[in-house]
Amino acid sequence: MFASAATHDNGLARELSSARAQLASQERQIQELNHRIANSLQLAADMLVFEQLRSRDPLASAALEASRARLVAVGELHRYLYDHAGRATVELSPFLAGLCQAIAATTGLNCSIQADLTSVPGDMAQQLAIAINEFAINAAKHAYDGKPGGRLVVTCRRDGRELVLTVADQGKGLTDGLGRKGGLGMSIVAAIVRDLKGVLTVQGDAGAAFTIRAPLRAQPPVIDRSFQAWACE
Repeated sequence: MFASAATHDNGLARELSSARAQLASQERQIQELNHRIANSLQLAADMLVFEQLRSRDPLASAALEASRARLVAVGELHRYLYDHAGRATVELSPFLAGLCQAIAATTGLNCSIQADLTSVPGDMAQQLAIAINEFAINAAKHAYDGKPGGRLVVTCRRDGRELVLTVADQGKGLTDGLGRKGGLGMSIVAAIVRDLKGVLTVQGDAGAAFTIRAPLRAQPPVIDRSFQAWACE
């Protein structure tokens, strides 16, 4: 009886050890994939810079710059996932800090972040990053007329079961007929808000402030690896 129990325990330990090895292998593959995606997006962004320098059409140049900024925003997420391998969710505070640096580099804005440590799934973080980037492009172009140094403040907090994201500038506001609600960028934001099942509100008397309020989805379960030490005994 004891021999049978010992054999069963040994078999279970081998199965757990094999499962652990497979999980570790999958995590390494995902980490490498995020690394390659980030590098590929950076390469594509650099190629757009060359095309932008060659372009003599201001509209084409602006479109190339906007496309480059979008690639940088998505690349920042994959860079974060690579640096934080093994995490199923993204902590918004450090992620948005890195995104803010990328926005400052691509738009010339003085970007600052005020965020708590609300964790969200990776796909939601990507959507928020793209929305923030679109607001930044909008502010650089319309609020500050392309002049560097304009201030952009990104705040993100948890309100009950909802996430509240606000991106605000201190530019001209929305009362000068510039139509900042239109264009490709705001169409992208509207699609993101619909996908998040959220609501977008806009204030534009003193500068412009765009707020997205969206429900926080259930977090994926945390994998308990406490069995690993036991399985190795």
